[in-house]
Amino acid sequence: MSELKEIKNKLTAAVHGTDDLVFREFTYQGLHGFVLFLDSLVDEKWLENIIFKQLNQAAASKRSLQEALASASLEKKATVAECVPLLYKGQAAIVLYDQGPSFFMVEAALSINRSIEEPTNERALQGTHEGFIESLLVNLHLIRRQAATDKVIVRKKKIGKTIKKDVAVVYMHDRASATVLAELMKKLEAINQDITISPGVLNELLQQSKRSIFPQVLYSERPDVVAGNMAEGRIAVLMEGNPTALILPVSFFSFLQSVDDYNFHFFLGSFLRSVRLLALCIAVFVPSLYISLVAFHFEIIPQPLIISVKSSLQNIPYPPLVEALIMELTIELIREAGVRLPAPIGQTIGIVGGLVIGEAVVNAGLVSNMMIIVVAITAIASYVIPNTEMSSVVRLIRFPLMLASAAFGLIGVILSFFAILMHLVKLDSYGVPYFSPLAPFRLKGVKDGLLRFPTWLIQQHTRYASPHSKRESRKGG
Repeated sequence: MSELKEIKNKLTAAVHGTDDLVFREFTYQGLHGFVLFLDSLVDEKWLENIIFKQLNQAAASKRSLQEALASASLEKKATVAECVPLLYKGQAAIVLYDQGPSFFMVEAALSINRSIEEPTNERALQGTHEGFIESLLVNLHLIRRQAATDKVIVRKKKIGKTIKKDVAVVYMHDRASATVLAELMKKLEAINQDITISPGVLNELLQQSKRSIFPQVLYSERPDVVAGNMAEGRIAVLMEGNPTALILPVSFFSFLQSVDDYNFHFFLGSFLRSVRLLALCIAVFVPSLYISLVAFHFEIIPQPLIISVKSSLQNIPYPPLVEALIMELTIELIREAGVRLPAPIGQTIGIVGGLVIGEAVVNAGLVSNMMIIVVAITAIASYVIPNTEMSSVVRLIRFPLMLASAAFGLIGVILSFFAILMHLVKLDSYGVPYFSPLAPFRLKGVKDGLLRFPTWLIQQHTRYASPHSKRESRKGG
């Protein structure tokens, strides 16, 4: 029929004539129609078994199309324009002509999901070994299984301009702050980017202090981590097509915590957090302290070490800052190469490259032995930090610290430390002071924010995670 052909041409034009568009014509009770779908998104076997077989079986009956396909849950639409966006979500359009066109949409998406595995970036020695996958529905299932309570609420939204993304906001309604939730939903509503929305892009759009290099949203691929943070009053944001959850609001010390802190004895958990805090200080300050001591304050070095340090430096043709920059950049190159290469080759590059280059630069007189030790300790300390984003920030900020120490010595290191500290104290994450529980100091927050106190001494959920307002959160606990 000419009318059906015209509708077919409109649908083809609406999807720009893409080659994965498929038409299947049929006749039902003397009426002509067709099924239209994108074969790259639709399960054709399901369509064959559920749609076409049922149409053939019901052809001799007097049932309507919707009654004949009741098991497929058809959804009626009024125009072609309403059908087109749903084609890109894995739905099939059924068009039947009877004194006019009737449009029906049926969910027929092809489901291709990888198996649920432990995320490589957040391995746990004890506890669950489940991780998120690229299916939003599966990820919500994993969270609800970890937090099996009627307190968990899911709010779904679509964000983006050209490419729409399904996003789910998950929280516990009796613990999450209504103020934080309203502000988050407002930010999601305002997203109208003409680019592909990924967790990294969403993170940038949700951050409040956009000029700060310190992360203000916590990433996690573990449903147990998300459930634990929700129990403390935080909110999780998940996206279709990505195995990562964004958690907010958070504090600086949230990035130094690991899931194993709660799987071990509280003494060991507190010790591990203290080790990570020490590793953070080493990774940030040790290179700049070494440069300032060697270049400006040689007299502070203990007497037994002066001879070995001096003998190590006497044949080096340039100042300690240049040494440090050469080795730090070399370490970054080795690390980046190890990440980009396949796993077996990457490990080989990291070990062999480090040994060969380290030995070669010392024998060539380009870098001192002491600088090799300092850079090695610094690199190891930076990898102790469990959060990848915070670890990257730590590696970045030590470069301006080295420049300050080379220019002003210990005074430069001290001034840089106070500048970083003032910046951290000034930041907040959706009303939560970023440096809480130290600024403002709250003893209750120290019990589980900075250290890991016994479970029976920790209150049910951390109040600083869900303040009702910024002013209230700064009054202390």
